Amino acid sequence: MLSVLAALAIVAVPGERFDYGLRYGPVNIGTLVLETLEPETVGTDNCWHFRADLELTRSFSWLFWASYRLETWCRAADMVTLRSYKRSREPHYRAEWTADYGPGDSVVTYSSGQTISIEPGARDLLSTWYYFRTLPLVPGDTVRTALHVDRHNYHLVAVARAAKTVSTPAGVFDCIAVVPNAGGPLGTVYLTDDEERIPVSIRTRVGGLVVSASLRSISNEEEP
Repeated sequence: MLSVLAALAIVAVPGERFDYGLRYGPVNIGTLVLETLEPETVGTDNCWHFRADLELTRSFSWLFWASYRLETWCRAADMVTLRSYKRSREPHYRAEWTADYGPGDSVVTYSSGQTISIEPGARDLLSTWYYFRTLPLVPGDTVRTALHVDRHNYHLVAVARAAKTVSTPAGVFDCIAVVPNAGGPLGTVYLTDDEERIPVSIRTRVGGLVVSASLRSISNEEEP
């Protein structure tokens, strides 16, 4: 437990913001922003609060355009999700919901009233990305966790691969690749091979498309 808390002290900084460019093959299609917000309390638990804003630009409406916001409140002690939020905007679709994980660790209750059974300790997509940042991964390590994403349950098995150089608009980084098992919603995440574990590149699936996110800049609004 102490090692997890020490890692969180390094990687989670309120005000931290990662900006990414999104590409579909050779085509620029939008942006992704990951932000660490101020910690909050859910029930009696202290939580990290993370937010992701994904925009697929209207300039390429012949392909697809959309806007998504994800938020997660995950327990500071172990990065397990306690609450999640999603807002979707697509050409012919609008949706917004909140999901509360509990009471206990075996059920998720959506704002619609729907309840779904989950495995204890399940994480949502966004909290899992940040959970990876807390792990002292070396090549060959395996990460296992239950996932609950968009009303579906998954069992994630991800393997850390040997370090490789990744070039992004923000610079060139030595990275550890965390590669998940096939069939789940989580794409490959390239984390800097240092104590900060910055996600410099993410490949995931949005709206049926494989989209790659490449880091453009890092900022912290609390910096002087």
